[in-house]
Amino acid sequence: DMDDRLIAASSDISARVELHTHIMDGDVMRMVEVEDGFPVAAGETVMLERGGKHVMFLGLNQPLEQGDEVEVTLTFENAGDVTVMIPVDNERQPEMGHGHGGHGHGHGSDG
Repeated sequence: DMDDRLIAASSDISARVELHTHIMDGDVMRMVEVEDGFPVAAGETVMLERGGKHVMFLGLNQPLEQGDEVEVTLTFENAGDVTVMIPVDNERQPEMGHGHGGHGHGHGSDG
């Protein structure tokens, strides 16, 4: 019943967890960290998905195996911490034009 903002995410599967999105930089799609987080309007849903707004795991502590579930804590300005389980789906391919190329980040499951 009130607007909120997703401001952080955390998980024990990696050294760091960041909120990311993709932006067009001329003719190139770039992935960037969103330090201000993602606004969530009251009564609305914000989807986190590959090729758009997503959670980025950096410095994975272990490989993410197909079928595993990853516990992630999402931190909101108003709602506080919300823990979710995200399934690992290594078989799903990024949408055309949204590949990450040679970034070298441990994506695992984008939630």
